[in-house]
Amino acid sequence: MRPLPALLALSLLLVACGQAPDKDSLPPVAPGGGATNHVPSRAQMQAFLAEGPDPTLRKVAVADYWLHYKLMQGSGIERALGGETQAIAALQALGDAYERKLRGAEADMPKLVPAAFTGEGMASGYIGMSMAGFAGMMMNGVAASALSGMSDERLSELAAKGPLRFDGKGGSAEIQVSKDGSISQSVEYEVNESGLNGKVAIKTQMTACPDQEGRVEVAMEVDSRMSVSSKPGTGGSIHSSFKYERFLDDDARLMQGDDGAAIEARIKMTGSENFESQSVDITFGRTRGGEQIFENHGEQGMSIFRPGEVENTRRLLQASAELQALLSEIMLRGIGNPNGAPWESGRCVKLDVTSSPSKRRGIRPNTAFDLEARPRTTADGRPAGGTVIAVLSGGASLQPASGKVAADARYGYAGPDKKNEEASIAFEARSKRGVGRATLEFDTRAVRAYAAEGGLDEFHGTGTICDLGQPFTISGSGNTVTFTPSSERGGSYSYQGNMSGIGVSGSGTYTATADEHGGTITGTGNGCVQTPMGTRCSDGTEQYTLTPIDPCQ
Repeated sequence: MRPLPALLALSLLLVACGQAPDKDSLPPVAPGGGATNHVPSRAQMQAFLAEGPDPTLRKVAVADYWLHYKLMQGSGIERALGGETQAIAALQALGDAYERKLRGAEADMPKLVPAAFTGEGMASGYIGMSMAGFAGMMMNGVAASALSGMSDERLSELAAKGPLRFDGKGGSAEIQVSKDGSISQSVEYEVNESGLNGKVAIKTQMTACPDQEGRVEVAMEVDSRMSVSSKPGTGGSIHSSFKYERFLDDDARLMQGDDGAAIEARIKMTGSENFESQSVDITFGRTRGGEQIFENHGEQGMSIFRPGEVENTRRLLQASAELQALLSEIMLRGIGNPNGAPWESGRCVKLDVTSSPSKRRGIRPNTAFDLEARPRTTADGRPAGGTVIAVLSGGASLQPASGKVAADARYGYAGPDKKNEEASIAFEARSKRGVGRATLEFDTRAVRAYAAEGGLDEFHGTGTICDLGQPFTISGSGNTVTFTPSSERGGSYSYQGNMSGIGVSGSGTYTATADEHGGTITGTGNGCVQTPMGTRCSDGTEQYTLTPIDPCQ
């Protein structure tokens, strides 16, 4: 894992450059019904992927700028700064400063101040929920992709370490990952521009594994505060929250139609002029089922619903919610991530596949097996439900031979019918809890045993390998190397020991090539030694020679 500053820098660079995956990489969705207002259509997502995130984030910023300007009017910030022109210029400067913080760039962007301010026309800068959208895309663009490629062991180790923190000049950031791949992050900045002091705190969260209802979600929360630097008691804040819920069907596909999503957004504005308070509090969005929500919880001295502004308010807020839904949909789908959506990674559902008899290597031809595939949620170990598909590669027969089988799924299998043959069965379980995968391998080859000898530098070890498909060890020089095969052709290894009073440890992957005449094992990985000056690590390659011996008893 890269250090957090580098991760943030790379993430921001990707978003700043507008890089996006190919629009043809859109994953399939569940059939049934076209997109509704709160489920982005395929055409919208294709357009987003073709042009990158910047245009959408700019559109979200329109509502943010307009709300912040109304706060400036209602709290007396506009008067304190000298009028509309000066207030809009200060707001633009504030947004630009935030964007520079986000992007890590120093260059100012061109400014455009409209004659009649409606939120449109601000050519640069992010403020409010558009900053959360930026941070969310950053999280999905790099962090989620990096996490999806990690081993379960590495992810668990990262989660156990707690939040990764970064503190820099004028800001701080924190990323927390969970063992299932869920990610949450928080970012805080403070800037002073054109007579305004601005403070913003952003929180974003994306769940990786669906709950019992098949629900996954993206949540964003922004607390944006402004005050007049030279006039204590004049300022205000906008607290914005947005939650986008999506639901999976029993085939682990995102549902389309009214039952496929829910949106809830809330805006709380509070301001004070000479310490006299004003406020407004509204909720808007759509329920699961498509019912529109627009509720005013109360106003006190501040209104964004004055005559002539009601329609503009509704239009801006609804458009903002739909744009944020589009950003969230892209994040949840994992577009651009080679492993797809988080719930497709295999971390949400563990597929336990058993065989009777349990021995599958070195079997007699035509051995009959009873197989059972049992998908269980990794969160609580409960049955995941859904269906299982099994695909046979190699000899003999599998029943049922194709199609979906309700979980827990049972199969009958007849192994290869000749000596020295092999076969495998790939299982995939799908349900509203996610996707699980497993593979069973079979062969009728004689199991060969070997004596192993070799190493690297000062390490020289020996060992007996009864079966290259089962775990084995090679030891010597005060060190023990443990090999964990993924197949007879290779897997992973780790070691730990004490060589001449010096602690050593390391891990990596290996390949094995062997037949009745012998063979070799080549391991490549990273090793570390404990020295008085600290831990020193480097990459290396170990070589072992395999010599045939009589089969183990």
